[in-house]
This record gives sequence, C-alpha cells and structure tokens, in this order.
Amino acid sequence: MNGRKLRALFQQFNAQYFAGKLPSYSIRAVERITDLGEDGFCNRRRKLIKILRSLSDEDAISCLLHEMAHAATSGNHGMPWKREMIRLREAGAPLVSTELNVELAVWDGTRVTRAHFRQVVQDALIDEPNISLSAAIRHFICTEGGPSTIQEFLRKFPWASTVFKAEKVAHAENASRVDALRANPR
Repeated sequence: MNGRKLRALFQQFNAQYFAGKLPSYSIRAVERITDLGEDGFCNRRRKLIKILRSLSDEDAISCLLHEMAHAATSGNHGMPWKREMIRLREAGAPLVSTELNVELAVWDGTRVTRAHFRQVVQDALIDEPNISLSAAIRHFICTEGGPSTIQEFLRKFPWASTVFKAEKVAHAENASRVDALRANPR
C-alpha cells in the first residue's frame, strides 16, 4: 500500500474512530523501519507514522490503526494503548491477527517478569534513547502497574537494573550498527 492511500485512510479513520481528535501526522510507506523487524512505527514527537510497504492491504490497514492507537495514547503497549485497541476492536475497526487478541488482563500487575519489563524498556528506548533507569521504572509503573514507587519496584525486582542496563547497551549497539550502515551503504 502506498503513502497516499495510507494518508487518506488516516484521515478517514481519524474521523470515524477518533472523532477527528488526532493531530495531523505524516504517513509514509517505507521499505524498512529498523533492524528489529517492525511492521509500523509511530513517532509522536515528530507526528510521523511509518508502515512497511510490503504488507498486504489488510495488514497495512490494521498496522495503521495500531500506530494511530499509539498516537492517541502514551506511545507504548501499556494499559492505555490496550484500552484503545479494545475500543477500536469493539467499534468494528478492520483489525487483523494479534490486534484482535489484545486484552487488558494479559498482565494483572501482580508479578513483573523480566521479559515484560524488558519489552517495556525496549519500547521506551525507541522513543527516548537517553531514558534513565528511574524514568523507565516510572514509565512502567504509570503504564503497566506494579509497585507504586521506584524504590519499592527496585526492592521487589532487584534484577530490573541489570535488565535495563543490558537493554540500553543493546539499543545503543543497534543504533550504532544502523548509523554505520547508513554512513556506508553497500
């Protein structure tokens, strides 16, 4: 699907599912987003949504709605985004595959796993590469739940610091590889 069609769909879906409340976004169909294999990406600060050009029309439409839900919420896959995806599904939005299975109860906040914390940190690093451990934990608490203070979170999940540091290093290394590839295309 090309960018022109995606831009028209953004306008249509903004009116139909978001009451026209989303600000104007640049919508681009691209060959590749990052090395992480995403189908779409929403940069809320730059008001930019990217969708893989190689997706089928059905998948591109669902991906656009997924990214619009990010634009309407906090930008990650936390509770506000989940609520938005459920609202879209219940409104009859044309979602496919995993988008149809989003549930609030997937994680109830009683136990934070390393994998869940890692995923939230990875999402946060995409939007804010210089995020601190405290800010990442505060972000997790605000969007996902868990202990109410940073100190309590670290007391209950002492491994969070190690996971955060490892993800921050991996994100920086990946960004360096991407920058090197851009500087020296094959």
